[in-house]
Amino acid sequence: MFNCKDSIDSLLPFLDGEMSPEEEEHLRAHLNGCPPCVEFVRSYRATSGLCRKALVKSMPPEVAGRLRAFLRSKLETK
Repeated sequence: MFNCKDSIDSLLPFLDGEMSPEEEEHLRAHLNGCPPCVEFVRSYRATSGLCRKALVKSMPPEVAGRLRAFLRSKLETK
C-alpha cells in the first residue's frame, strides 16, 4: 500500500503512464482516501499548463534588460 511519500515519489511515472498496473492500483487506492494527495496531484498537473502559458508571453524589453543586468551583477560578485 502507498503512503503519502510513496504517492508523491511516483507521480511522474503515474502521469507518464509508466507505472505497472499493480502500482497504479495501490496509488489510486491511496488517492481515494487521501484528499491532500489528491489536491497535490491536481496542482502538479496544473503546473505544466501554467508553465506553457507563461512561456507564450514575452517579457517586456525593459524588464528583460533589468533582469540581465541584475543577473550579471550577481555573477560578477562571485
